[in-house]
Formats: sequence, C-alpha cells, structure tokens
Amino acid sequence: MAWLVEIILVAIGGAIGATLRVMLTIAAATSLRIPFWIGIMVVNIVGCLLIGIAAAVLASADSSELPLIQFIGTTLPTSSAGVADAKLILLTGLLGGFTTFSTAMLDTWVLWRSGHVLKSIISLVGTPIAAIVALAIGLAWGGGA
Repeated sequence: MAWLVEIILVAIGGAIGATLRVMLTIAAATSLRIPFWIGIMVVNIVGCLLIGIAAAVLASADSSELPLIQFIGTTLPTSSAGVADAKLILLTGLLGGFTTFSTAMLDTWVLWRSGHVLKSIISLVGTPIAAIVALAIGLAWGGGA
C-alpha cells in the first residue's frame, strides 16, 4: 500500500510541475515575447536551480525539522520518514514535471531541421551548461550538498 501512496505523490507533484511549466512558458511568450525555445531553456535552468536548492535542503541533517517534512511524516501512510516522501513530491514529481529536458531536445531538433542551426546549437549547448551552473548555485544556496 505504501508504494501506491508514493506513486500518487509523484503523480501529484508531476501534475503541478508540468502545469507550472506550461504557465511560465505561456506567460514568457505572451508577456515578454520570448521565443518558445528560450522559454524552455529558462524553465530548465530555473528547474535545475530549484532542484539544487531542494536537494541540498533535504539532504541537510536538520531537514526533518522542516514543517513540510513534519506534515508529510505525520499525514501520509508510508513507511518512510517524511524526507523520503518529500523527495518524491518535490524532486521527482514537482521539479521532474517542471523541467522539460526531453521537450528541449525535441525542440532543438525541430529548430535544426527547420534551418535554425545557430538557435539549435545555442539551445543544445547553452541549456546543459547553464543548467549545471544553476544546479551548483542551487546546491550552494540550499546549504551545500
């Protein structure tokens, strides 16, 4: 039964993350007139920053004292401590659904195939480099992991 709760946690987090991704991409395209491929790069970079912060915070010795962790630990019928469930909700679900690396690679391919070679190279090279930098910053901001 605990495994079913864990799957549901990932599904809920993933639905929220994917919804936030679409909302951010649409807002950037309409309000700031940012091309879709740049919006996807930004989502991936922000997602890496956030996952770095969350991973560092959840890995810290006192993370079990966080209100979210205590809430999860006391409300969910799983055998794990609240930290493991928080990782499922936040890291695997929410931020996994929020980032769009597979979408980014598909869109990079579409850019390439449609003759936008420079844009596709910027997307292909710029996304992972900026994402790793953002992850490192997130880990540092989150307390270092």
